[in-house]
Amino acid sequence: MLELNPDIPKDPEKVARIMASAVKIFAQHGYLQAKTAEIAKNAEVSKGIVFRYFGDKGHLYLATVAYVIDLLTKRADFSVWTEARDLGDMIERAVRYKIQLQLEYPDEFRLSVQSFGEMNVLPEEIRPAIGELWQKQTTTSIATLEKPVLARMKLRPGVDKAVLEKLLTAIGNAVFADAQVFMKAHPDAKIEDFEPIISQIQAEYDILEHGFEAESV
Repeated sequence: MLELNPDIPKDPEKVARIMASAVKIFAQHGYLQAKTAEIAKNAEVSKGIVFRYFGDKGHLYLATVAYVIDLLTKRADFSVWTEARDLGDMIERAVRYKIQLQLEYPDEFRLSVQSFGEMNVLPEEIRPAIGELWQKQTTTSIATLEKPVLARMKLRPGVDKAVLEKLLTAIGNAVFADAQVFMKAHPDAKIEDFEPIISQIQAEYDILEHGFEAESV
């Protein structure tokens, strides 16, 4: 979790209540309509404590998104990805598992997805940090989740694994950009609404894995 004022002593129980309240209210109302006073009330702390701990509403939102990403990362079972047979199998497993996680953590997923679509209404000083959070998450996921699958796949002679990983990273970056565009147009989207993007990823991985030239007769 990001902290604007790391040197200020903080009560861990109050921080936990503030985070739980902020996740719920930001997810339900979005950044603009969420009220810091309501977050404080639901967390059973004063509004002053919220500002003392996090500085302002914008940085509270940033801390909350960072908290959500960290929570979902810790709760995720990465074997769903790493035990996949190939890249196509990995994508199919990932989609199903993410929907399952969404049902288990609805507010956390809603906020994580909303943070894309709300980028243009957030205070300018936190926009780069939000973008960096998701860019880092995308890059880390590719390195952590795809490499074990690649290690089990039989690559044709002459394929440079470093170049292949670079191509996968490029696809991941493109997915990140596509997701941002999609969320700006569909701020209330759910994980399953990303199916067209997932299908596109599957098609790209299939071409990358099997090539695009027809076998000669």
